[in-house]
Amino acid sequence: MNNTITMRPYIEEDYDMICEWWAAHHRSIRPMQYLPKCGVVCEINGKPASALFLHMDNSCGMSMIDHAVSRPKLSLANSMLAFKHSISCLRKISRGFGYHTMWVCTYPGIARILSRLGFSVLSRDQVAMVGSTEEET
Repeated sequence: MNNTITMRPYIEEDYDMICEWWAAHHRSIRPMQYLPKCGVVCEINGKPASALFLHMDNSCGMSMIDHAVSRPKLSLANSMLAFKHSISCLRKISRGFGYHTMWVCTYPGIARILSRLGFSVLSRDQVAMVGSTEEET
């Protein structure tokens, strides 16, 4: 069976859906304010299958893909298909804005897919962290 793939922009109304997906995968739910304005949802046969976001740095030509999530119980083949299409879409968007490099901090399973898409390991000894811009007291 051939799947129909549709890419569309992420909209705020998708937030509850992707929170449910993160929870079902036992992943941290990202606060809405962490999500950049540029995000995509991949639909397979008319049903949302995955979401992925693009941060764009304004000081150099590097963008960052982040917050990957797929619909729970989606087959591995369809998860990979949706993720590959999402990466392709964000690459085009990033290139269109003049960015030359994409950076990602991700889960090992997604890293394996990314390595097949031309990404390479930057560092194996770093930990992804987040912090407030407010001064610590």
